[in-house]
Amino acid sequence: MDKSDYQSEGRLNNNQAPIEFTIKEIANLLNESPNVIRNWVKELRDYIPLTKNESGYNVFDQKALEKMKSIKMMHRQQNYSIKQIKHYFATGGEAFQPLPEKGPAELLAEELRKMREELQFLRESVQKQEEFNQALVKKLDQQQKYIDDKLETRDHQLMKALNETQEVKRLMQEEKNGQAEKKKGFFARLFS
Repeated sequence: MDKSDYQSEGRLNNNQAPIEFTIKEIANLLNESPNVIRNWVKELRDYIPLTKNESGYNVFDQKALEKMKSIKMMHRQQNYSIKQIKHYFATGGEAFQPLPEKGPAELLAEELRKMREELQFLRESVQKQEEFNQALVKKLDQQQKYIDDKLETRDHQLMKALNETQEVKRLMQEEKNGQAEKKKGFFARLFS
């Protein structure tokens, strides 16, 4: 303890004169840094009964010290935010109700529930994907049959056209041969 701690403790035990504490003394008493105390004072000024000493510095009386102790307890032990502490003081002590902390069993159950939901979602996704794949395969089979039918029809038409072309060529050749035969003279036809 430094000298100011002893002075503060001595001042707490001395009930003869009004007690006034500086920010540094309050910080030492509450085991906080002066900057933290200044921040609390700045944020919660409306709820901390401060007075000014002759030098113009903020000083704390016993009532302000008790208020600072309750601020520390709410902030450090109960994990209240400054906003929650303001609400507490503004409502005349109605506590800001934080959500109860979940135990390990509740956290585990919640995690398992989430995993089940994700697993169900994955199952549904896989099922939808399988249905899509089956529909796609069916459509591809239909398209392949359509293509095969069209190719077969085309091949048949090509073969028919080829046969007709060959028949026309044969007929033309026969006609040409027949005309050549007519052009041959009587004796050439006779001896051939």
